[in-house]
This record gives sequence, structure tokens and C-alpha cells, in this order.
Amino acid sequence: MKKRFLSLALLGLLTLTACRGAPKAGDAFDGAADDYEGVTMAVVEGTAAPGGVTVEVLNTTEAEICGGNEHDFGLQMEQDGRWYWLEPRGESVNTAEAYVFSTDEPRQLSLTWSSGYGDLKPGRYRVAKWFFEYRGPGDTTDFLLTAEFALE
Repeated sequence: MKKRFLSLALLGLLTLTACRGAPKAGDAFDGAADDYEGVTMAVVEGTAAPGGVTVEVLNTTEAEICGGNEHDFGLQMEQDGRWYWLEPRGESVNTAEAYVFSTDEPRQLSLTWSSGYGDLKPGRYRVAKWFFEYRGPGDTTDFLLTAEFALE
């Protein structure tokens, strides 16, 4: 009886672990990215891991560029030459801080996704993060930046 209960408990744990494995690809990404001249986001070399990455954002314009905090991003996976959004596990909670990315002052953001997406399997990925140029109340330009990385 104990062996049967233990076996069933172990099977249930393995099933839950498998269900909480790597995220699944969702909708294809067909939008524009990385087309705002003078603002870039790149992965810091050597930081890509299955559960997170560090990116560096650099604004070389004179514009006031703003973006969300370290929890405000999405993940995409490349399959057959196309990018697909990864589906997060359930709902995520995030506060609404906006960071200002000052001219010629690189800023690093440590992004972790284990709790929201799970650990990534080997493959080609990119972080996608929205930014905006602020000119005044109601006068902004939104744009999407991405930073690619590979996991072996």
C-alpha cells in the first residue's frame, strides 16, 4: 500500500514538473522591431542562461527615452526562420515603474523569467521590450527593441 501511494505521488510530481517545463511557442511575431534609430538593446556577453539574461540599453539620441522595469518584457523563440511569442505561465504581476534612459548612459537590466516562463531549452531566443520617446503629455512614440541570444 505504501509503495503504491509513493509511486502515485512520484508520478504526480513528475507530471506537474513536466507541465511546468519549458514554455510553448504561441503566436508568430509579425510586427516591427528595432527600427527606432539611436536606441539599442543588446545581451551582455556571457549572461544568457536558461532562467534569465542581462541586457544593456543605450540611448544615443537627445530624446527622453523611457521603458518599463526589469519585469516588463516578453520572450520570443525562433523556429524555421520566424519569431514566435512564448506563452507565459498564468498571469504575472508587475508594478508600473518607468525608467528614463539618459543620453549616452548605458543601463543594464537583469531579466529573469523562470517563474513566469520556466527555464528555456537549447535554442535561439530574444527578449522583446517596449520603450517610448516622451515629448509631453499625450505626445509619445512607442517602439519595440529586441536582444537575441542562443542557449546551447
